[in-house]
Order: sequence, then C-alpha cells, then structure tokens
Amino acid sequence: MTRQALVTGACGFIGSRVCESLLDEGYDVRGTDLRTADTSVLDDSVEFVPADLTERDEIDDAVRGVDVIFHTASLFSYSSLVGRETFEKVNVDGTQNLCESAVETGVGSMVHWSTCGVYGAPHDDLVPADESHPKDPESNYDLSKWLQEKKAWEYHGEDGFGVKVIRPAAVYGPGSAYGAAQVFLAIGNGLVRFYALHCDYRFSIVHVEDVVRAAVHVDENGETGEAYNVVDEAEYTARRLIKEVAGMMGEHVYGLPVGCETYNSLVGLRPVVSSLERVYDAVDREPPLEADALYYLKGNYWMDNTKLKETGFEPKYPSFRDGMPETIRWYEKQGLI
Repeated sequence: MTRQALVTGACGFIGSRVCESLLDEGYDVRGTDLRTADTSVLDDSVEFVPADLTERDEIDDAVRGVDVIFHTASLFSYSSLVGRETFEKVNVDGTQNLCESAVETGVGSMVHWSTCGVYGAPHDDLVPADESHPKDPESNYDLSKWLQEKKAWEYHGEDGFGVKVIRPAAVYGPGSAYGAAQVFLAIGNGLVRFYALHCDYRFSIVHVEDVVRAAVHVDENGETGEAYNVVDEAEYTARRLIKEVAGMMGEHVYGLPVGCETYNSLVGLRPVVSSLERVYDAVDREPPLEADALYYLKGNYWMDNTKLKETGFEPKYPSFRDGMPETIRWYEKQGLI
C-alpha cells in the first residue's frame, strides 16, 4: 500500500525537497506550512493543508490520515534579535502540538529534524562525535532544537507512535543562502581573506540532497527510537575548507601564523556583532554576520556518521568537492557572488 506522508515546513529550503524526494519514492505527499508560505515551490501532486504549528486547533486537518510525518519545520536563525522564548514557542511548543495531534489521530511514526548543533562544541577527546556525545548547545537556536528533540522523544512509544531523529551538520547546496552558505558567500564576496594557519579545528558539512535522502532512508531502514548524525564523508580543517572553496570561487585567501585561540577569541565579539545587527535591523537590511554564528568558531564541530552508514546509507555527495561546483553556479545565477 502507498504510504501517506506529511511534511511540515513543506515550502522551505529542505521541506520542499523532502516533498520531491517522497514523491519520487512513491509516497502520497501532503505538505503543511503557514498560510503565507510560497506554495509555488511544491509539485502540483502535493496536497497542501495550511497550519500554524503553534496553534493546536489548526493541526489536526493536516495530520489526519497520515502514516508518517517528516518534521522539518523550525524557526532557524543565529540572530541575537530573536529571543529564546520565540524559539521555544515555535520549535518546542509547535512540536508538542504536532506530536499530540499525531498520537490522537493514530499516526504511526515521525522522522524528526534535529541538528548536530545539539552537541555544542564537541569535546576534543570525543571527536568525531557520535550520537552518544553529551549535549551542550550554546546558541538559542541549537538549544531550542535540543529541547524540541527531547519533546519529540517524550511522545515516542505513546499509543504506537514511533520517533526517529536525524541530526544534520551544517547544510549547503543550491537553494540556500543562509547558515553554512553565509560562510561560502563571504568567501566568494571577498569578505573572508584570512584563516588561522596553525589551527586544526575540523568541521562537518552535508549537501541538502543527502540530508533529504537520509531522512527517507531512515524512515524505511532506521531503528525506531534512534538518532542518526547526517554528515558527509570528508574530514575538513577550517583552513582547508576556506582555501579550497576560495580557489573554486577564484578568490585568494592568506594564512596568518596564528592558532585556534584566534577563532576562540572571536566569540568574544558577540556583543559587537549584536550591536551591528540592531543597526542593520533599523534600516531593514540583512547583516553580513549574526552573533550566534560565532559559537561555531570555537571548537571541533566534527561528527561521525558510522551509525547511519550501518543502516546501508551512502551519501551521493561524499565531499564538498562533489557538491560545491553546482552550489557556486547557483550562487552566481542568483547574483549572490
């Protein structure tokens, strides 16, 4: 029998691609998002049912009759102008409403989108970090994602409702100009000219198509009640990533004879960046950098994908070298670089 899937955040960067992938895999697909969302990104065969997850009475129509939920919807921001309460209302309370409706209407399972950011900066002696790594999120966004994930786990097993979780690293690919893309765009626009020559901090990233493929794979092959890191196969140091992406974009960057302490010290600039955010907000412009993004400079954000691969998953884009060329072409087409 054909399975009926619901995708929350269906009109977003990731949600719209989940809808496409599910259609390709033979699912019947229903999408939900805010009434103001741009539904033109959805295929005509996707049934769209608008709902605000923060409003409990709006959700049941979207959830009713569904076999599995792909829960991508979240407020995603590294801005210091977004308060913790706002994140929790959308990400945590919204997930509680969704899970309550799912249990009440008899939904069988949910694949929940978390993030590798729930680990915070992984301990140096525990990298690459696997799914058992202690959770110590630092930004308001990452904290809300950990609280959101824990809220989803509260409903696991209730009336047969099964939860599976994916934790993607920083996601890049055509269609995104936020998150990891901000670093690449800064390089392409000549805003990043230097890197720390004597720092071996490592980072994990993942192409959006592999995140989507992993979610569908986990629905069909993952263990209920388990979480899975979703990262590509390569091991990147900050200097390698900056140098090679700059080379792909025709930009020149230079190594400074400094170590990881330079990156660590930049986190102390959060108050300055917050002030700049307020200035940009006052003139209704997007800032080039947001305060909470600085947290990612101070540690080994390097994750392990062994658990996911043991389920039989293989990434289509094992390295940024495979996915970055098409991403750069998209940046150019959009006039972003």
